Amino acid sequence: MKNKLAALLFGLSLATFGAENFELGLLSPTQLYGPQTSVKGIRLGLLYTENQNVEGLDINIIANKKQNFKGLSIGSFYDRTEGNFVGAKLGWFFLPITFNSVGGNMTGVQFGLVNMVEKDTKGVQVGGANFTRTATGAQLGFFNKADRIKGLQFGFVNMAENLQGLQIGLVNMADNSEIFEVLPILNFNFNF
Repeated sequence: MKNKLAALLFGLSLATFGAENFELGLLSPTQLYGPQTSVKGIRLGLLYTENQNVEGLDINIIANKKQNFKGLSIGSFYDRTEGNFVGAKLGWFFLPITFNSVGGNMTGVQFGLVNMVEKDTKGVQVGGANFTRTATGAQLGFFNKADRIKGLQFGFVNMAENLQGLQIGLVNMADNSEIFEVLPILNFNFNF
């Protein structure tokens, strides 16, 4: 009886959500609606799930890919957003074991082993290695690199071509530093 009730509730929830509000995937293209579908609601993926755009809650076990994203993404060892990412990406149990890759701009929080944003970041990157073209906010990790950063880099090695803010770490490199380009412990440039 419990199994029948659970199956009925699951079926009703799928009917209520509609095609664009729920996606369940095993290994793309083996999904309820397929890679060309945009999801507004919940996406659950097992091995590899791929969709156009995802808005809402995104939970994947192994890997996923989408064009644009807005919401909360949890899990997944490999998380790829081809376009823009707005929201938060958290690894399993908040462990930084994820490779996060964004092809466009990122606004929000990335939490993973490697965080890469090919264009601009507004927010925080927390992980082993953080990379972005332009950052407004903070990079917190063992290795941080930004072409331009307005904010804070905190880690063992921090690199910036154009720093407008503060670097704290064992090795701090900023081409436009007010003192020296390479300094231990602290480097800064507050000439905005």
